[in-house]
Amino acid sequence: MNPKSLRVGRRATGRALLAVVSLLARSASAATSYPIAAQDDPGSSTGAGIVAIGVPDYHFVNDAGLGFGGTDADVFGPGESTVLTFPAPIRNIADQSDLLISAFVGGTPATDSAQVQVEVSSDGTNFATVATLDTADGRDFLTYPLPETAFSSVKHFAIELGTADLVTHVRLTNLASTAEGLRLDAVEALQPSTPSRYGFEIRFEKYRSDQDGRFMLRIKNTAAAGGVAIRELRIEKSTSPGVNLEDTPTSLCAQRYQTGTPLGQCPEPARFVCVENCVLDNGPSIAFSRHVWSIDGVTEGPAGEGLEPGRQAMNLRSLSFDTDGTTLTFLGGFGFVVTFADGFEHAFTFTEDVLGQATEGALFQKYLYFDANPSAVGPRPVYYYEFVPEPGEGAAALAALAVLSMLVQKRGS
Repeated sequence: MNPKSLRVGRRATGRALLAVVSLLARSASAATSYPIAAQDDPGSSTGAGIVAIGVPDYHFVNDAGLGFGGTDADVFGPGESTVLTFPAPIRNIADQSDLLISAFVGGTPATDSAQVQVEVSSDGTNFATVATLDTADGRDFLTYPLPETAFSSVKHFAIELGTADLVTHVRLTNLASTAEGLRLDAVEALQPSTPSRYGFEIRFEKYRSDQDGRFMLRIKNTAAAGGVAIRELRIEKSTSPGVNLEDTPTSLCAQRYQTGTPLGQCPEPARFVCVENCVLDNGPSIAFSRHVWSIDGVTEGPAGEGLEPGRQAMNLRSLSFDTDGTTLTFLGGFGFVVTFADGFEHAFTFTEDVLGQATEGALFQKYLYFDANPSAVGPRPVYYYEFVPEPGEGAAALAALAVLSMLVQKRGS
């Protein structure tokens, strides 16, 4: 190859690479799993518009001085109701729950007991009842290790949509006879409907105390029905000196642990498993770890298979990732690559991209459990990141990658 054609090839290669980077960089958005608006029904004053919008953050309806940071004085009184509006329709996925309602539930001998009617609608006008729940049931909802049930915390109530689908509005009504009512934290659409063949939402939960580098993650495949499965997740060591990635043999279960999964086990064999750089706690410093879809929970699954649209996977609470030497921002400088079953990839960093979306909550626990006397530490920070490209962008990126591959092959010939 002469020097002139080599320069042309390099420029073309650069343009192809820039095209891919451009497509991926501008295709991220805020999480769509949580409501963006709340409207009280006439005669109601629930406070949901202030405290129940967005991700779980330990602000509650009817806080009454009993919660962990909420200051709203409005109450969710007998018969009052509020309607939450979601930015993307909620899909009805077979064989799994479709909504998760998170609310403060007092431990023994607390007396709060809210009976809540859950209705859904696809037009904001016509509603159908899909469930009723009693927050008292949450006191014995064993999703976390003992002894949490003896203490106040946020609990989660899984809701099935029944025959409803593409729900845009959820109405909650207090059926209790007292004004103590419902201390609502958040309502989550477990699978929002998106228009793309590619899409995911990932959540990073800070685990244990601030000085620990442990974290858990959950990944949702939010691609449209018939879209592409997620094949692989790669976690890359932080660029910060002295920050290590360790304890990475974690499996990601194919169902949510919050909705009744027996402690210490996945509810089904299919999951992500660590297949490269799988080190135990305090193991050697590694540059990355790679986690691939598996059918049997042990070996890598057949090519072309992965986490299907509408499904999600996450850590069991007893199995978390660990980092050491994290003296900077939590997960600062760490990178991640999500690969789909057809080879399409999306790379992002915690510092620039996850923090850049500024979607942060505080998840589900008030206590740490290292002995018989839990210590109160407040909720652990949780960060959310969503990638949903516009329709056609994934195909364009793959085409650009194909061009890049051909150019590289030409240069080598």
